[in-house]
Parts: sequence; structure tokens; C-alpha cells
Amino acid sequence: MGHMRQDLLPMRTQRYAEERPNECVLSFLDAQLRVADSLTYRELDHRARAIGAVLLERGLSGAQVVLSYPAGLDFATAFCGCLYAGAVAVPAPLPRRSRADQRMAGILADSDARCILTDAEHTAELGQQASAAAGTIDVVATDMIAPLPDGGETGLDADRLAFLQYTSGSTRSPLGVMVRHGDLAANLDSLREVLAPDRESVGVSWLPSFHDMGLIAGLLLPVWLGYPAFLMAPTTFIKNPMSWLQSISRHRGTHSGGPNFAYQACIDAVCDTQLDGLDLSSWKVAWNGAEPIRPETVDLFRARFAATGFRPQSIAPGYGLAEATLVVSGSDGTNHAVELAVDESELRVGQVRPRDPGDPGVKRLSGSGRPPSGVEVRIVRPDARRVIDENSLGEIWVRSSSVAQGYWCKPQDTAEFFDAYLATGEGPYLRTGDLGFLRDGELFVIGRLKDTIVIRGVNYFPHDVEGCVDHSHPALQRDAGAVFDDEASGRTSVVAVQEIRRDALGAIDPDEAVEAIRRAVAREHQLALQRVVLLLPGGIPKTSSGKIQRSLCRDKLHRKELPILTDWRMPEPGRVSVDIGMESLSQPGILERQLVEWLQKELALSDLTWRSPLTDMGIDSLKGVELANALSTAFDHSFPATSILDHPTVASLATLIRRVKLGADTDLRDRTDGCYTAEQIDALDADELAKVLQERVDTVLDGGGA
Repeated sequence: MGHMRQDLLPMRTQRYAEERPNECVLSFLDAQLRVADSLTYRELDHRARAIGAVLLERGLSGAQVVLSYPAGLDFATAFCGCLYAGAVAVPAPLPRRSRADQRMAGILADSDARCILTDAEHTAELGQQASAAAGTIDVVATDMIAPLPDGGETGLDADRLAFLQYTSGSTRSPLGVMVRHGDLAANLDSLREVLAPDRESVGVSWLPSFHDMGLIAGLLLPVWLGYPAFLMAPTTFIKNPMSWLQSISRHRGTHSGGPNFAYQACIDAVCDTQLDGLDLSSWKVAWNGAEPIRPETVDLFRARFAATGFRPQSIAPGYGLAEATLVVSGSDGTNHAVELAVDESELRVGQVRPRDPGDPGVKRLSGSGRPPSGVEVRIVRPDARRVIDENSLGEIWVRSSSVAQGYWCKPQDTAEFFDAYLATGEGPYLRTGDLGFLRDGELFVIGRLKDTIVIRGVNYFPHDVEGCVDHSHPALQRDAGAVFDDEASGRTSVVAVQEIRRDALGAIDPDEAVEAIRRAVAREHQLALQRVVLLLPGGIPKTSSGKIQRSLCRDKLHRKELPILTDWRMPEPGRVSVDIGMESLSQPGILERQLVEWLQKELALSDLTWRSPLTDMGIDSLKGVELANALSTAFDHSFPATSILDHPTVASLATLIRRVKLGADTDLRDRTDGCYTAEQIDALDADELAKVLQERVDTVLDGGGA
């Protein structure tokens, strides 16, 4: 179904050039955060007209034109020039390394591009890329084209293709999302409603312009609504995350944002002296999207920068994807972001049960705002194609006038993701591939459906486990790990791949870090890792927006293409058995020591003690059954399958064994007899404890009471 005629982006820029010719719309900041270049509305219009005229002269109206630029304002003029000429813009990263070159080669081939626009400095290297591609591809340096002041109105139609947004490929190979002029206009209107900017707003963005969030929210929204924006090179932020906040402070930014990892990077990078003189009181909307939002990061950011005047309600979580042009839901920073505490065990089996935040076993979730008007979000059980209630997890389906038209030259993928219908026949919807739920109108996004790890019917969400991993040891780099499932020997294995910090290279003890990771994951998620891989800094594959590419990480691990520091694997499972004699029951501490030695071998842990919580050791239900069966065989008694999980320490497990074999309770910690309280027992040293244990055993063996 076509769009009605709309006020399209080229029409807006032309009108602003006439009405406000000398107002600055875009400025580019150098590494010292000084304005290195700027564009007024008139300059943007004239440069875009000139580029559009060259494209028309070359017969490229309707053709795909790749835009590949270093950070700066040339990309903006080239993008608008493509829109003016009716050419299809194809934003792409500037090739720098072999991996990026392969990405460029793939985009050139997939998009059927006929031209590459860049600056004079990069024409030679992009010319080599063009020569290696099939067909004839021209390379044009747009900074050598003189501005063109004359030109008529564009005759563009809302149904005409505006650009191809190549997905970042976090879960699959990049695909070109087809965005029409009308789709773009509709999504910019949705962003206006969600983020609520106005003529007095000031944008600040370090996000790459070839990425959907950087392109639409960072660059095009200010041009569309007519407020100034300051752009930075992504490398400026990466080298110094605080440069982002310093730019907001210096230029009085009101609207700026990024993925969750950007906020965490600022928390990790800031020192007390940098807070002096930093003024974030102008920051009205700090949007947070593109990856799962961690409430803990939000809490830390608010607390760390409270002294700068940062308003706690400014954090504005949102959700979007290239297939919907960009935004699906969001918030405008006028109210505190919505949070919900839910039962974590229920969430793992697909159920949403709200709990009191102070209850044990609770998981905090951050909402991703509400869909704007005209955007319909449904939570669907994909196998049955039916809408489910707000107490269940399902796939997020979207229908709106800003949903893109499909994937370029990929009819099968387009049909699968863009033409989804409910069992009732209602549709079409966009299948996002994301897992979430709606509650009281708020959208909660849990993670990628295909990334979810399912172990014996229980769901584990990778980003939750990854957050646990990178906080488990000080030598590990934040937001630089991947957790995924892998098939090995017919069993599903859970693998954690994690970068170490650059400043920890010479000091890290890999074995200690691996054990810390395994313990943390077992304790917080009751999940046993079968493989832990530590990587050198920079080794984790990420998208341009900082998303972890789990599928690519798995593939690279299989192909041995990751820079591995250490690779720990759980020993191959064999027949679980225990060799403990009945005589150990009557000897103080012997049973405990033998149980410790047995479990150390079975769990591949070196420092397990008789007081170590077994739930911290990664014993899941299946392993617990195996160990309980081994105990049943060793002691000729049918121990319940839950025996290991129900008795949290070796000491407690030993008490259970003595109880069933000796017919009495010998747990020193469970009982007091007027001689020793539980607190006194805890205070005893090893020799005293052995003496007390001997007294208890002697009493039992003599037939006396406890």
C-alpha cells in the first residue's frame, strides 16, 4: 500500500534554506571538541543540489550509490544529494582493514551499486574496491564539486526508494533494508513524538552516520525538525568516552544518546577531577537503545553524574531496528524510566510474574518506552501465530507506516520477516526476531529470540550472563564478551568468550579469572559453563554500533580465528561414580574430605571446601541427578534426585548421608543441645570442630541421643 504525499526530507531542507538560510544546522567537532566544520541550511542545500546534479548527469537517478566517508559533514551533503537526485543512498563504513574491505565488497555486490561517493583523500582506495567488484562502478569525490545555488523543486514520491540501510549483522549476514522516502518521513515524525525535540533543542552525536541510529536520530532528525546538531567522530568517543559528555556540557546539548555500553564506558572512564566544570543540566533526553538496557548501569550513571546537574529522569530507554526504519518505542525524558521486578525463574520459562523488588530471586527489567501513535506492537507466540497476554514472553511484531519494504533482492527473507500474518489473518507484520512483552502499554525487550539459550526447557538470556561474566573479575573488559550455546558430542554446551582489559595483560592469572567466571555464572544463574575462552583486547566481534556479534564469535571460535589467551573446557562427561567407604561415616571429617575430593573431580574445581555453597559450583538439575544417583549406588540407599541441590554444602550433604545410614541427625549446625549454639560452632577452629564432631559421632554410635 502506497503512502499519501508527505513533507519529505528533501522538501524540508529546501524550505529551511529559503526561510532560515544562515542558521547553522550541522557542526563537526575535532578531537579537541572544537568546531572544525559547519553547515548552514543554505550551504547544506547548495552542496546537496550540486551533488544531485552530478548524479543526474551520470544517469544515476534510481540507481544505488554507496556513500563511504570519514567522519565529518561530507556524508550529510552526499546523502541529501542522493535524495535530491532520486538516487538510492547506500551508507557504508569506510574501509580500513581486511574485515571492513570484505564488508564493502559485500555491500557493493549485494546492492548492485553503480557509483561510490567519497572525499578526494579516499578515492584511490575506494577505486581499488570498485575495480575488484563486478560491473562498472564510478568513484566521485564530492568535496571537489562546487556548490550549486540554482535548482527547482524535487518531484520525489513517498513510495520511491530513498536508501538501503545495511543491517549490522549481529545475528546474521548483513542485509540491505529498503527504506522509502515515506518510511523515513513517518519514522522521523515518530521520533519527534517520542523524543519531543523542538526548535530550541541541540543534538550531540558520536554515532557513525552509516548506522541507523546515528544516521536517523543523530543526523537526519535535527535536519528534519530544524535544530542544530554537533557531530563527533566515533573514534573520539572510543578513545575518550568522556568527550561525549564534555561535548554535551560545552555545547549545551539537549538530545543525545547511544547504546547501554556507552553509558557504562563513561562510568568506567570518569575520574573525580573530570566532574569539576562538567555541566549536564541541559541534557533533557538521554536515549538508551540498540542493545539490552541494564538497570544497574542506569543506576550507576545517575549516581556518578548527579553532581553535574544530570536529571535522573533524563535517561530515556527506547527500542528500534533498521527494519522499522528506526524507532518502535521510546520515552521523552520527562518521567523516570519504567522498571519492573519479576520472578527470574518464571521469566526463564517464558512467564512474567511481577514481584517486590526486595524479594529473593528477582530480576530488574527496564522498559523501552511506549510505541508512538500509528505504531502497533503485538507480542506473538510465533509457532502458533497468536497474540499472547501480558504475562508471557513472545516475539515482538510491529506494524506501522515506517516499517521498511523488505530486504534488497532477498524475497525469501522479506517474506519471512516482513510478511507475517496472525492465525486470524491479520497482517502483515514485521517479525523483529526479538523477545519481549507489553505491560500497561510499556514495551520490555528481553533479547534476541535466536540468541536465547535453552537448557532443558529453561531460557537463559545471553546479555544477562554476559553482564555477570564481565563483572566477575577485575581483569575483564566490560561489554566485551559473548555467551552462546554450542553443540558438542550431541550435547548442548554453554560457552563464554570474554576479552581481558588491556591494562591487565601482564598481570592476569587466567586460571583464576576462568574460575571466577564459572563461579559467578553458577551462583547468579545456576548455569554450568562447559567452555570459557579468554581473548586478548579487541578480540570480540562487534557491530558498528557496539553490539556483540554472537553468531560471528561462535563461527570464528570454530575456525580458530579469535586471539585466544586461554581456552578452558569442562572435561568430557563420563560415568559419575563415587568411591567412599562406610567406615568414613564414623570418622570425624573423613566423609567430608572424601566428598570434597569427589566433587572437585566431578566439577573440575580446585578450591571447593566442605562449606562452599554447591549452588555456586554450576550444578544444574541434570548434574544434580547424576551426582545423587552416584551417591545412591555408593551407599546403597535411594537418595532423592534433588539431594544435591537441596543440601547447599558438603557439610550438609554429609549430614544427610549420616542421617540415612546412622539413623540420627548429626548436623552440628542444624541443632543445639545447650552446649553449642550455631554461632559458637561457626567460631570454632578446625581442631575444636573435629573434637565436637567426634563427640557427636560417638554419641550416635553409642546409641545415645543427639
